[in-house]
Amino acid sequence: MRVKCTNEKESNVIPDDALEALARCLLPTIRSYFESGEGQREFTEWQARQGIENLPGRDAEFDAKDKLAG
Repeated sequence: MRVKCTNEKESNVIPDDALEALARCLLPTIRSYFESGEGQREFTEWQARQGIENLPGRDAEFDAKDKLAG
């Protein structure tokens, strides 16, 4: 997948390998944040602002991780 700038004057293409490298660097940090208490609290607050209830299976997934960690 290539990402292109929609600016009419300038069109930049970001190579796939650069996007993949960036994702490999950022994904572990993003995951650990949303698995933390602060990240879960912020996500719950965002869901409330959006009018979204907890997604099915989400609580079960985190409960299973807590049991493994505990």
